[in-house]
Amino acid sequence: MNIKNEIYQLVGEVIELIQYIEWNLCLELNIDGFSSYTLSQIRVMISDAKISDDDTLNNLLTILNKRNDLIHQYFKRMDFVEQSENNDFLINQRNYLINFFNKIQLFNNALVETSD
Repeated sequence: MNIKNEIYQLVGEVIELIQYIEWNLCLELNIDGFSSYTLSQIRVMISDAKISDDDTLNNLLTILNKRNDLIHQYFKRMDFVEQSENNDFLINQRNYLINFFNKIQLFNNALVETSD
């Protein structure tokens, strides 16, 4: 697989995992996991319910901000069209996405462990 395809696959995996985070947070709130709440709304509800500590809320805010950037700005901001043949750039972006995925995977694992 070429590195650009790895990046696109990682973006999809990040989006999927963040949806599972939304699902697990909704379960913590005892609301339907298929709710129509956004991650931002869920974060506010988690904060209002006082069911998570400040570190968890800060991590969630970081995830939310990076997710929003990834969905709304990332490819434009990083100018992927211009950088499409720059292998160092692509490797750095792949590593960024791998690190982000690993961070949110740990976050989601902690959510699942606390709900057991």
